[in-house]
Amino acid sequence: MSERGTRLRETADGQISELIAIVASLEETELRLPCPGREKLGDGTVGACASHTAETYHRIAGFLAGQGESTHDHGRSAENPDLHGLLERLSTARTSLTPLADLADQQLDTVPPASGIRFCDGQRTLEQVLTSMLNHQSHQIDALK
Repeated sequence: MSERGTRLRETADGQISELIAIVASLEETELRLPCPGREKLGDGTVGACASHTAETYHRIAGFLAGQGESTHDHGRSAENPDLHGLLERLSTARTSLTPLADLADQQLDTVPPASGIRFCDGQRTLEQVLTSMLNHQSHQIDALK
């Protein structure tokens, strides 16, 4: 465990808490509203953006667990929004990201090989890759606000 890993975990946890608060304050009909600047995410709605953001936390957890990144699904729709399901996905994402705090400095300083993962270019350290992923998440949350 390192201070840097703990900071990454705190960042993810803070973002997820903020997203849970945003989603919990919405009515299901509000999930169908357009989310400006996020038109490319599924049907461009608040629900599609929120779902994409929740799933991306799970992709980060998968990457962290060494499972790689699952297919990036921009096709999500909020046609039949499920607030409860979305909140559940966010809750499980929080748990899935707990291992961030367990990362040692040596692990954070390693350079993951270049891959299909957007932020892995074979030059960035694991810490830089994870920080970039979390920064991306921050932009999604900002759009939802």
